[in-house]
Amino acid sequence: MSTAVTLMGLEVVLRTRPALLGRDFANGALSKYTVRDGGIYYFDRNLRMEFMIPNFKTRMYYNGYVWTHETDAFGFRNRKVTVPADIVLLGDSMIYGHGLEYESTVGYLLERLTGLSVANLARQGDCAFQEAYLLTEYVSLFRPRYVLYFFNQNDIADVRQRLTTEEMQAFINTPVDRIQYPTRVEPAQALRERDEQIHDQTFIERIERSSYVFKAYRWIKWRLGVSEAFAQCRGAPDHEPEPDNDEQSLAWRYTKKAIAYMQYVAARHNAQFVIVPITPWNQHHYEILRAVATEYGLPFLDTSSLTTGDASPWLPHDGHLSPAGARKLAEIVAVFLSQRPERGQAAPPPPAG
Repeated sequence: MSTAVTLMGLEVVLRTRPALLGRDFANGALSKYTVRDGGIYYFDRNLRMEFMIPNFKTRMYYNGYVWTHETDAFGFRNRKVTVPADIVLLGDSMIYGHGLEYESTVGYLLERLTGLSVANLARQGDCAFQEAYLLTEYVSLFRPRYVLYFFNQNDIADVRQRLTTEEMQAFINTPVDRIQYPTRVEPAQALRERDEQIHDQTFIERIERSSYVFKAYRWIKWRLGVSEAFAQCRGAPDHEPEPDNDEQSLAWRYTKKAIAYMQYVAARHNAQFVIVPITPWNQHHYEILRAVATEYGLPFLDTSSLTTGDASPWLPHDGHLSPAGARKLAEIVAVFLSQRPERGQAAPPPPAG
């Protein structure tokens, strides 16, 4: 009885103040970046990708920041669906608007600054793997004048985590005009499968998933495991170059091929594909992307001024764009767009292969 009362008390305390165990525990306990019950995602088994649940609204938490997440009928963070849209945004959490209310996101601000309609297809965790598919799936629907590809400096690591060596190499070896994707599971069916998996959980599984005491137990085990692994690796020499900085690495070659493919898809729909780097802590990535843009004849936005000014462009203790940073990035893009001609001839196709 004493044990039960103690556990119940601990459960109440952790639910009320999850940050007592630190920010990492609070993130794991409260984050809704998941396909589990209460999360914002569902999984497509054919594409092996997560998609945001359409017409879904909830409150999000991460690193002490709380914001409203709300999706349109297609599962993107747009207040309304505008078809056609002048601009399509591809990116990850920076452009999705992690930690920000909708009115502070790049997509919303860009629309206000330019008067052009914007379809924001960015999602947390996306990289070239998901972005190339999203452009393929939605470019004919939105029929944009511009496709803005926001590259974040963790995109290369994300590619390595999502794909096997064989999968990356197969994509690289496929000519751009022959790249195809599996048929997507109908969203309604994928959502039913998600609901069935949640419903089929046993009582114990439900308790383990929802109980903050169990979450604390799993988190402590994980922390101990990380500490042990770090202790074992400490002092080990590492003479290999950083794989994310090696432009000849498989993940970089995959990303370059994805850029060529997205340029090809955009050009076929009379849209201009534009590279927008968000690489403030990695100048090497910036230079690689600029070289790729030069090789493919693509516009490349100079985002070096993102970090200038009095207001920090980053959320404290988080690293994502702050409201000031999102506005500065939107202004950089708006200036570029103001100097572009009206829709005309499509961009030339990318280099062969």
